[in-house]
Amino acid sequence: MDVKKLISELKSDDELTRREACRALGDSPVQEAVRPLMEAFRDESWLVREAAVEALIKIGGEKGVSLLLSVLKDQDARVRNSAVEILTGLGESAISIVMEALHDDDENIVRYAADVLGDIGDRKAAGSLIQALKHPSIDVQYYVIQAIGKLRDESATPALLPFLDQDMWLQSVAVEALGAIGDRRATSKLISLLNTDTFIKAQVAEAVGRLGDPSAIPALLSSVKEGNTELNHAVLQAVVAIKDKGTIPFEISGEYKLKEEAITSACLSALENPDNDLRKAAAILLGWLKAESAVNPLTEKLKDNDEEVSGSVQSALIEIGKAAVKPLLSFLSIPEKRARLLAVNALGDIGEEKSAESVISMLSDDDDDIRRAAVSVIAKLKSKKALPTLLKLLGDESEKVRGASVEAVSSYSMDEELFGKLLSMLNSSSHLIRRSAAEVMERIVDERAVQELEALLLDDDPAVKQAAVFALARIEHIKVGSIPVMLLGSEDPVLRKSAAIVLGDLKDRRAVDPLCITLNDENMWVRYHSALALGIIGDNRAMKQLVQGLDDPVGVVRLACVKALGGIKDPPCDERLLKIADDEDEDVRKTLVEVLPIFPSVSARDAVLRLLSDTSWRVREAAVLSSEKISPPLAGSLIEPLAADSNQFVREAAKEVLSRI
Repeated sequence: MDVKKLISELKSDDELTRREACRALGDSPVQEAVRPLMEAFRDESWLVREAAVEALIKIGGEKGVSLLLSVLKDQDARVRNSAVEILTGLGESAISIVMEALHDDDENIVRYAADVLGDIGDRKAAGSLIQALKHPSIDVQYYVIQAIGKLRDESATPALLPFLDQDMWLQSVAVEALGAIGDRRATSKLISLLNTDTFIKAQVAEAVGRLGDPSAIPALLSSVKEGNTELNHAVLQAVVAIKDKGTIPFEISGEYKLKEEAITSACLSALENPDNDLRKAAAILLGWLKAESAVNPLTEKLKDNDEEVSGSVQSALIEIGKAAVKPLLSFLSIPEKRARLLAVNALGDIGEEKSAESVISMLSDDDDDIRRAAVSVIAKLKSKKALPTLLKLLGDESEKVRGASVEAVSSYSMDEELFGKLLSMLNSSSHLIRRSAAEVMERIVDERAVQELEALLLDDDPAVKQAAVFALARIEHIKVGSIPVMLLGSEDPVLRKSAAIVLGDLKDRRAVDPLCITLNDENMWVRYHSALALGIIGDNRAMKQLVQGLDDPVGVVRLACVKALGGIKDPPCDERLLKIADDEDEDVRKTLVEVLPIFPSVSARDAVLRLLSDTSWRVREAAVLSSEKISPPLAGSLIEPLAADSNQFVREAAKEVLSRI
C-alpha cells in the first residue's frame, strides 16, 4: 500500500477520493498517517471528517493520542469534537495518556480530558478524576464531577459530598453524579437539601430515588408541598423507585400518616399529568397509601389510554380493597371494554361477596372476553347463585368461555347435587356440554363417573371421545395406563390418538411397547402423537421404531420422530438422524437443527454447519441459534456471513449470537 500516495489523495478535489483515502489509511496502521488524517478534520465534507475519525480510531497508538490531545486546543469546534470522539473511541488504550492531561495548564484541555474519561467509562480513571476536583476552576470542577458520575464509582462519594454545599451550578451536577453512582452514603446529605431553599429540590428527590434507600421515604414524603407540582411529582416517582427495589414493606404510620392528605392530593394531581410514568407512580403510591378518598378518581383512570397506567390503577384499587367495590361495580356496564375487564377482575381479587350478583349479570354479555372474565371472577367468589348460569356456559359457543366455565365449575365443592347435575350432563344432547362435563370429571377425578365416561368412548363427536379418554385416565391414575393402553387397540382412530396423548402425559413406561406398535398406525395423527408420547416418556426401547419413523411419508410424523429422538437423547441414533438434514419438509429440517445440540458428535456439528446455508430462512435462523449450543460451538467466523443474510430474522439471530461470542 502506497501510504504517501494515499496521503496526497487527502488533498484531492474529489470528495469520494478523499474519503476512500481516509479509509485506506485506517486499514494501514502507519503512524505517519496520523497528522494528515488529523488535518482532514477540517474537511468541508462531514463524510470525509467521519472517515478520518474512524481511521484514527483504528490506528491509535501513543503518538496519535498525544497529537490528539494537542488538537483539543484547536480553535475550530469541529476539529476539537472530532478529537474527543477519537479519544473516546480508543477506549482503554488512551486512558493513561488522557489521565496525564488532567494536569495540563490549559483549562480547556483538562475539561476535554475529563469528558473523554467519563465517556470511556473505565473506573481506572476514578482516582485521577477525584484528584482533579481540586482544580481551582469551577468550570473544570463541573466537568470532572460530571465525568465521575458517568464512572459510577462509589469511591468518589466522599469527595463529591462537599460539593452539595457549593453554588447551585456545582450543587446540581454533584446531585446528578451521586444519583448515578447510587451510593447510599449520600442519602442523608441529599435529604438535607430538601429542607433548604435550593431550586433543585426536584432533582434531589430524583437522585434520592435512584439511591433506593428506604430510610429516605419519610423525608421525601414530608417534602411534599401544596402548589409545588414539579417537586411533588419528583417525590412520587422517587418513592416508587425506592419501593420497586423491594427492600421494605410500606405502612402508613408516623410521619407518613401526618402527610397523608397532602400526599394523596399530590397523587391525584399527578393522575392528570400527561406523563405516563408519573400517572403510573401516582396510582402505585395511592395503592400503598390505601387512600380510600381516591377511589373515584382512581376508578376513572381505568380508562387511561396507557395500559401500564390502567394496570397500576387496577392494582391500587385492589390494595385499597372493599372501599373500591362500589365505584368498580359502576364500571361493569360502561362501553369501554378494557376498563370493564380491569374492573371485573379487580372485584375478583378484592373478593367481596356482595359484588357477585352484579358480576353474574355479565355472564350473559355479548362479548366473549367479558363473559370469560366474569366466569373467572365468579370462580374466585364461589357464588352458589352463579352455578346454574355457569352450568349453562359449559355449552357456550366460545371455546375460551367454555374452558373458563369448566375451570370454574371444577373449583366448586362437589356436593351430591352438583355432581348429579354434571353426571346427567354427560348424556346431554349438546356435544359441547358432554365434552365440558367430561373435562370437569377429569379435574375432579371421581370414580362414580366411570360408567358414563366409558359410554362416551362411543360418542359421535371426536372431541367428546378425547375428553372421555383423558378423564378415565386421570380417574384410574393408580393403575396408570390401563384404559388408555387398552384404547390404543381400538378401531376408532380418535380413541387411539387420544390414548397416545394421555399416555405421554402420564409418562408410563409400560406404554412403550404398545406405542411403538401405533407408530405404524394407518392414521397419521395416531403415528404423530405416538411418537411425541414416546419422546416424553424417554425410554430407549423406542429407539429402533423412532429411527424407522424418520422414513414416514408424512412430514409431521417425521418431525415428531425427530423431536422424540431428541427427548430420548441417545447418541447411537445420531448418524441416521442426520440424514433428515436433506428432508424435503423445511419444518422437519428446522426441528432437526433444534435437537442436534443434544448429540455431542462431529457429524451433528457438521449438519448444523450445512444447514446454515439452507434454502429456508427459518432453517438458517434455527441453525444460527444452534451454532453456539453444539459441542464444540461453531466459530464466529462461520456465523459472520449470516449477519448479512437476505432475511432480517436470520441477520438479527446472527448478530445476537456474534455478540455473545
